[in-house]
Amino acid sequence: MSVSIYLNNQQVQIVIGNRGRKGTFQDSIVIDAPEGSIINGLITDSNSFVGFLKETWNRYRLSKTDVHLVVGGNKIHGRNVEVPMMSASKTKEYLTRELADMEKEGSEYIFCYNILSGKSDRKLKNYYVEMADEELIKDYVDIFKEAGITLKSLVSAEGSILSLLDKTVNGYYKTFILQVLNGNLVTNILWVDGAFNYYNTVRCFNDIGTGAYYEDCARSLSNLNQFIQAHKIEQKIEKILIAGSDKLDMAYYGDLVSAYGIDASVDEVNQGLGQSGEKNHRAQQVIYALCGLYTDGTKESNFLANIGRKDKKSSINPELKKNILIVAVALAIMLVIFFISLGLRTIRQIKYNALIEYNEDPMIVSQAMMFDAVSEKRDRLASQSNSIENVVKTIYTYPVLTKDIEKVINDTAKGYADIEIGSFDAENGVVNVTAKARDVDRINQYIYRLEEQEIFNSVKYTGYNYNQDGTWSINVTCTFAESVGREVENDEE
Repeated sequence: MSVSIYLNNQQVQIVIGNRGRKGTFQDSIVIDAPEGSIINGLITDSNSFVGFLKETWNRYRLSKTDVHLVVGGNKIHGRNVEVPMMSASKTKEYLTRELADMEKEGSEYIFCYNILSGKSDRKLKNYYVEMADEELIKDYVDIFKEAGITLKSLVSAEGSILSLLDKTVNGYYKTFILQVLNGNLVTNILWVDGAFNYYNTVRCFNDIGTGAYYEDCARSLSNLNQFIQAHKIEQKIEKILIAGSDKLDMAYYGDLVSAYGIDASVDEVNQGLGQSGEKNHRAQQVIYALCGLYTDGTKESNFLANIGRKDKKSSINPELKKNILIVAVALAIMLVIFFISLGLRTIRQIKYNALIEYNEDPMIVSQAMMFDAVSEKRDRLASQSNSIENVVKTIYTYPVLTKDIEKVINDTAKGYADIEIGSFDAENGVVNVTAKARDVDRINQYIYRLEEQEIFNSVKYTGYNYNQDGTWSINVTCTFAESVGREVENDEE
């Protein structure tokens, strides 16, 4: 079983379950670390914290090799970035440039990112990109290693919870608010039309669990309401979902929320968290630790996978290298002079005359000119060949709607909906599909099956339509991954 641990302040969350694109919750542990050993996600007393880790892992017999760390606090910086469709390498360059204003001179940084759902009306990819000081990440690894624990991944609380919402709640609601009650910290997250829009954390000063505390939590939504009004967001909030609560009266809390200008029903988040009511409730209480069990399968979302990717700097002092080079050049010059002085002048003159005669030979001059002409023609042809090859490679990145790909789309719909494949835009890799079924839930399940197909980068759909024949229909837009459908062509080559 995988183990995910969340660090922010004294209270530590630990979740046990199966990690993957659909992570599953099995059990959780909430335990206090030694006082003062963790502050805002930083381990300030490594000796006492290492002892705490050893004791906890031995007591609960937790895995020491399949461990995933979720770090809270403000030492990992992130930003939501929309990126045009481009190659993976250019995308990484684009994302790292977006955070260049946060870098401090003299520090080495590691970047990672999560791919989020974007707005349906834009041909842009949505990323949440983050950066952290490389030494900070290595400190976490070393501390856990000292406790006999090997970290397989390290993610931030902010980036991982956005990725979790994108894979779970975003499939149920498109415009919603998630409020996470994490001790005296309250985080509000806004999703609009299936895309992330807002993230903010505030501190509460009343005792946790009291009426005044919940008043503070509800009041924190006023900042979010101001954001909604300032950005003229007209979409209605479908749901306010609460995480991190124990026994919160939702009706009572809903009245508090309404007083601060947000008119939406309040409920405990349970979409995609656990397999039963009891597990759903326990899972939302430790939602930050739960984030460590969810992954989009890309190594770029894990800080540990990106350690050491930059070229290592030379360990030789630059001044020493310069002095060595000067001495070497001086010795070489002295050796050349020495051997020249020992040479026989007659032999040198004979060789010189032979070279002059060779260089002035008409046949040699003619051959040299011919060689230069042939070399120039060869270089020109090579340049043209490279240009053609680059064009061909670019063409092969476009997806193709083959019979095999159509079969995947049709097989995915079997038993769930009747579909009709419409237009296909080869340049953008987009195919339109109309799905129809008598049971609207079956269409919803069909959408999830499409999202699981590796041939698609994204699956988007419009609202449901009720037809006169008693069926429901929906228009689905699928964006293919690069080069889908061209595997057979590549094999034939």
